Amino acid sequence: MSLTDLEQRLLAAITAHPYASQKELGEQLGVARATVANYIERLQAKGFILGRAYIVAQQQSILCIGGAVMDRVLKLKEPGILETSNPASAEETRGGVARNVAENLARLGDATKLLSIVGDDGAADALIGATAESGVDLSHMVRSTNGTTGTYTAIMQPNGSLYLGVADMDIFNQMDAQFVQSNIGLVSGAALVFADTNLPADGLAKLITHCRDQQIQLAIDSVSIPKFKRLPQDLSGVSYLFCNKDEAAATTGEQEPQAILDALLARGAAHAIMTDGANGVYLAAQNDQPTTMQHLAVPAAEIVDVSGAGDAFVAGTLHGLNQQRPLSQAAQFGIGAAQHTLKSTLRNSPDLSHAAVETFAQQHFQ
Repeated sequence: MSLTDLEQRLLAAITAHPYASQKELGEQLGVARATVANYIERLQAKGFILGRAYIVAQQQSILCIGGAVMDRVLKLKEPGILETSNPASAEETRGGVARNVAENLARLGDATKLLSIVGDDGAADALIGATAESGVDLSHMVRSTNGTTGTYTAIMQPNGSLYLGVADMDIFNQMDAQFVQSNIGLVSGAALVFADTNLPADGLAKLITHCRDQQIQLAIDSVSIPKFKRLPQDLSGVSYLFCNKDEAAATTGEQEPQAILDALLARGAAHAIMTDGANGVYLAAQNDQPTTMQHLAVPAAEIVDVSGAGDAFVAGTLHGLNQQRPLSQAAQFGIGAAQHTLKSTLRNSPDLSHAAVETFAQQHFQ
């Protein structure tokens, strides 16, 4: 259900100061007390406020914002050779970082909403149908007639590693600051917000600023080296920054894990979570002075396809955080979800579950 700009601002003000009087709210928003009373009645009618005590309806869902695309995976039958024809097998499946994370979260048992944009085409129909089957709430998905559904084509080596990736993500340029503002009530009502950097720079900046001002937990995945650059220099407002070592090293100019994490925290991120493939996961927190880096080793795993492991790690970690677990324990859940996904030919393993990840964590980290 959409909200007007004033309704969104009033809801945010009430959320921040639930005991404020109508007069105080009017002064804050620059409108008359009578206008505030009228709009409070509207918010009550729409279900965003419960009763006369201005109790804001709490939405316990995790909100994922960002890419939802169709993935085309070409698996080479022999090691790839550039500038010539290479024999391969092909398949098409659902993808997109935010969408992948949302599906994994739903499979892990979290109430999850996805805010993304797709075209008005057959690819969107397939994408929406498959995602809805996993249990993700798609009631806020936007279908645009101005652009086609995003696609990502991955060429994989016979051993399952990525040889080349090609993306058509122009439609996500529409997820700008105005788009974020139009969905600000949805953001404000989430228990936790996750975003990927498929959003343009101004959309990310708007989201980060709002979450900082309203003290909403926000996790962001940097996605790739070029897209990392879309994040503002000031990352205060980002509760959890996910990245891999290649992305972080290219962005910070550092090479050693401790120096990389220090550089990311210096930009204002409250926590930095960096993956480095088989070398493990590195964690650091802003409130640790001096910064104490934690390293989690990754057990050896059977690898069928690496393409969905990073998104599964993010989802597993967010799942743990949503259960109020410390970051190090949540990251152990992430490693378990990633290792489970490495054994699947799909970006999202249909067998992923809380029980499977819990069992993995107990066997390898306790």
